Amino acid sequence: MTIRSVTLAGSVIGVFLGAGYGCRIAPKAGPTQVWIGTFSQAIDYGPVYVARHFGWFEESLRGGDSVEVEYRELGGFDEIQTALTQEKLHAFFSAEAPAIKLVSDRASIRIVAIGCTLQQDVLVRKAAGINSIGALKGRSIAVAEGTSSHYGLLTILSDAGLTPADITLRPGFPGEAKPLFESGAVDAWAVWPPFVEEQVLAGRGVALTGGNARIQSVMSLHRTILEERPSIGEALVSTVERAKTWMRANPDEAIAIVAQALGLQRAVVELAWPKHNWGAQLHEEVLTDIDKKARFLKDVGVIDEATAIPGRQELVDLRFLKR
Repeated sequence: MTIRSVTLAGSVIGVFLGAGYGCRIAPKAGPTQVWIGTFSQAIDYGPVYVARHFGWFEESLRGGDSVEVEYRELGGFDEIQTALTQEKLHAFFSAEAPAIKLVSDRASIRIVAIGCTLQQDVLVRKAAGINSIGALKGRSIAVAEGTSSHYGLLTILSDAGLTPADITLRPGFPGEAKPLFESGAVDAWAVWPPFVEEQVLAGRGVALTGGNARIQSVMSLHRTILEERPSIGEALVSTVERAKTWMRANPDEAIAIVAQALGLQRAVVELAWPKHNWGAQLHEEVLTDIDKKARFLKDVGVIDEATAIPGRQELVDLRFLKR
């Protein structure tokens, strides 16, 4: 779910599991640098952009320790893995599929919170005359393989009584799929905001809704924070929740902040906004959806054949959730 095309080595990435992951060790004293990163850019990272705009991460980390916050945008899995290994990535925001893949590849993170859930749409060319999911039978559809949108597309088709054999799948991340869609080389495109909204506003596409496919935009923490600085983890999660609460109460201002952060026209963000549930939490329905996507990534070969599917205990740490 990115604004620009992201080259995914092997599709999506997995987490480093360390012994004692669930231990609550007292925070270390002394200066600390906290790195907050996103997997490229996306509207669903809205809570990050809002919190950064108001300086809330820095505010939440003021206290007995001297804490410096650094922000970074990461464009590929090699870069993410290097940042995690060098401990220059402590809080990481992505869709659930990259986080699952990272865990399966033994990266040092765990999902601890959710920024939002968002609706998966299927964009169809306006000139194609497709007015329902069922009418996609026999059509060509672009999608980034091994992503939440790939899973969502198959779910939406299944809900309409279609199978993968009923369509022609054209693999491609946004940088490859966008010209295919705009040139008419494909009939439809299963993708995330803002790509759908940009095509709709340009008059080239129409968004079809159907099924109950969702993308989970999650927050993961490095095990250094979980094991050695849990107070920092709690502060970061609380700040994201603060931003989500503010966004629900102040949608107009939040839209302006996100549009500015992403360099998008306000109309694009405004059209995508209702698809995002900024009140989402890591409740059982969301966790079950993440479990299903972990199995899906194994089925499509994103998780290596010799690697076990990460279980919920390996993927998620719920210690910071308010119950």
